[in-house]
Amino acid sequence: MDLGIRNRVAIVTGGSKGIGFAIAEALAREGVRLLLCARNQNGLEHAAERLRGITEVTTRSADVRRGEDCEQIVAACRAAFGTIDILVNNAAASAGGPAGFIALSDDDWRATYEGSLMSAVRLSRLVIPEMASRKWGRIVMIASTSGRQPDVVVPHYNAAKAAMISLSKTLANAFAADQVLVNCVCPGLVRTEALEASARRRLDEQGVETREMSEDEVVARYYGPRRPIPLGRIGRPTDVAGMVALLCSEQASWITGACIDVDGGWVKSML
Repeated sequence: MDLGIRNRVAIVTGGSKGIGFAIAEALAREGVRLLLCARNQNGLEHAAERLRGITEVTTRSADVRRGEDCEQIVAACRAAFGTIDILVNNAAASAGGPAGFIALSDDDWRATYEGSLMSAVRLSRLVIPEMASRKWGRIVMIASTSGRQPDVVVPHYNAAKAAMISLSKTLANAFAADQVLVNCVCPGLVRTEALEASARRRLDEQGVETREMSEDEVVARYYGPRRPIPLGRIGRPTDVAGMVALLCSEQASWITGACIDVDGGWVKSML
């Protein structure tokens, strides 16, 4: 299916690996020109090189927890491509780890809100006026099923993602008349390097010896008993990327304010 977005321009935050890179690749294959941003410049350049045979790509090393960095991301995209049509708010910096409510400090809460919610607020505020003036724009928030069915060990992350869901609905209502479509995707458990590392760390904290275990074994040991998924497997980054690409497309021109779980049926099974 031709999604009708060839030569559109997208910013993808957290775009160097995991879900963010998969989203960038899905958009690239539709002919979208890209600005990828993340904190690690080496990781960004590696990601960009993988995509440059498909589409035009530029990068910007930035920390989206800082307002000035958000401004620089938008300026860099306009300098490279002249316009911004699509914003994917995928970055999700979280502080304090899976510590539980009592152990988390005010600084942990602030840093997590800055990395997830406030980065989305700032970047959306910077790009919406231009999108509204041209009567075409797509913003996709990458929230989490944790924002809908909270996990007790990361309450600050849950709350930030729930706020992103609310923000997406608010912006969808506010700018629908300007044809700026704002939607939210909530991934469930998705097999990324970060998820693998988290599973190994949490098992180590529980006293489980993991040095001789493969990544497959670690993920199955930690997540298998905790979160049975109706479709029978943990997600892949491409599972999320396909939905995001669709929401950015002309094929989704009558969809705004949606919150879509991409989780193998997990949230629905809990309700």
